[in-house]
Amino acid sequence: MSQICPGIGHDAAVKRALVLAFLFACGSDHNKPADASFMDADPFMDAPVDAPVLPAFRTPHPEMSDDQVANRALQLIGLQSLQGATEQSCNICHAITKPKLRTWQGLSDAAMHDCLTDLQVQTTDSAKQMMTCIRLQPTVETSMFSPTKLGVYATAARLPWFDYTIWKAYGADAPTQKASFLMTAAMPHGSDVVPLTQDQFDIVSEWFARGLPLLDQYIPDGPPTSCTPDITSLVAAHTTDMATTGWRAVNRDNSLAMFDCGAATDPKLCLQNQPLASTMAYGTGWDLPSRGTSRVLDEITFSSSYWTRSSADGRFVGYGANIGHSVITDLARTGGPFHIAISASYDPGFFPDNSGWVFQNGTRNTCPQSLLTSNPSSVSMTEAGCTDINSIGLYQHVGRALNGGDYFTINGLFTSDNGGHSLTNHQPQAPFGTTSSAHFTPLIYTGTAYQARPAVTVTQAYEGDDVISPSATLEITRLGNANTGVQLGYVLHKVNITGTAPTYSITTPEIARYCITGGKPAFSYDERWIVYHHYVQNTTADAIDLGFTATTDAGFQAYITQGAANIYLMDLATGTPVRITNMKPGQYALMPHFRSDGWIYANVRDTTNGHEYFIAHDAALQLE
Repeated sequence: MSQICPGIGHDAAVKRALVLAFLFACGSDHNKPADASFMDADPFMDAPVDAPVLPAFRTPHPEMSDDQVANRALQLIGLQSLQGATEQSCNICHAITKPKLRTWQGLSDAAMHDCLTDLQVQTTDSAKQMMTCIRLQPTVETSMFSPTKLGVYATAARLPWFDYTIWKAYGADAPTQKASFLMTAAMPHGSDVVPLTQDQFDIVSEWFARGLPLLDQYIPDGPPTSCTPDITSLVAAHTTDMATTGWRAVNRDNSLAMFDCGAATDPKLCLQNQPLASTMAYGTGWDLPSRGTSRVLDEITFSSSYWTRSSADGRFVGYGANIGHSVITDLARTGGPFHIAISASYDPGFFPDNSGWVFQNGTRNTCPQSLLTSNPSSVSMTEAGCTDINSIGLYQHVGRALNGGDYFTINGLFTSDNGGHSLTNHQPQAPFGTTSSAHFTPLIYTGTAYQARPAVTVTQAYEGDDVISPSATLEITRLGNANTGVQLGYVLHKVNITGTAPTYSITTPEIARYCITGGKPAFSYDERWIVYHHYVQNTTADAIDLGFTATTDAGFQAYITQGAANIYLMDLATGTPVRITNMKPGQYALMPHFRSDGWIYANVRDTTNGHEYFIAHDAALQLE
């Protein structure tokens, strides 16, 4: 909770004296006193007479040794190997590993250099410039505030300095801007978390300000450094079984009406009303011989945010957006694609039986599908049937056990992947540690709303970015080196759920390991395939895959200087990846996933023209 700022009198001279006294007593960043220009200025010259006093951003602790600071800071952010570590802290969503901490260090240094440039908040313009800099796209006024622009200083978002700065920057609009700031940038994330107090933040920020001394001592080496591929016979047995019993077969047998299929019974004949990408100037060359074709579902001129998922029938496509709210696009609405404004931030997910959906960081996070089929223009997340299920963590994926079983969500440690808004030419980090774990939350649908059952946690060392299959019987993770943060591959687990509701026991034995790299994958509804995006890297393997002979080829260097990402399809039983898109430099095909009948949906962020395209691809149908 934010501490209460002390009240002050109405005399301006008294205000100035109190402000200076407060700054010298508490200190400012880097332990520097206020400079003469601030002393000569009236920080409240454009403020009302009852304006709050400026609090210190942080209080330095020169009296503490490096060991004292490192130990206490790591306790506060949740290094579980330390006695006294905070249970519900940064470790809810992030592995407390060396690469992750060093990444935060770099982000924090950049925040101080680029954004938090006037900790004394001398003018309204200065306050506004700092807050604008924290937005994901600073040139877009409605762009969401981003924790990546703050690094570790995002843990101060609920503290008095930001309260003051937001008030100074936005005046009467401060409450609205503050709510948006807390919703998207405050860490630890969520409305039910226990944030750092000012004293705790002072310790954590002190450690980062000193450059993370003794990091190697507190987090020694020891994670895996290589990947050995292995596919057991259980994988082929599973995919054979799911071909006739999985959600693709169940939805087909239940006559689930797929978007733009009409009377067609062969899914290859669906989406004929959607234009071929190859007929568009931006889409020429996207398709590869014998690997299917792509069709354009929608085009937007604003930016989507983080990842995209769609309903089982392919009608609804959800994604975060930098326009003050998220979006679920209704592709079947009369008049063409209709963008439903969603009062949430990111991480959409749709249950495989087409019954409901999850969208994180709103007033509630789980709603029935009937809310969308009622043709709303917007969704506040407070409608009847919407439920706030706190046990569903960020970056969740969803499934449902077959034959009328419970719904399940899975979440764990993750790496935020929002590439393509600027140059991105490396895979998302995988800095997962020994205490990495997957959290399974069973849900039931009462007929009016979803209700959670007790969650189950399973430890999976050095794995994260957990994804559950539609039937909740498989899980795939990204495997990483906790020291370097480099992804080593993907690990496939069989999910065994036993017991009687509401108490379940869950085990997740490994059944395959794939030594390829890319973003967070998605399962097909028959659980034969996974699909994922892969950022083009400056490697010989990527150069050859794109048809070049070496990384020095001029054509390939255009990919390195402008960035790109392509979509890959992999048969779980063989482990052979197949590239199914051929993006141009500056074009990022991202966030691929399946709808029930085997079509793949994805979005393309095109930095060459500032547009984004939501596409459908039939590669899995053509290759099956």
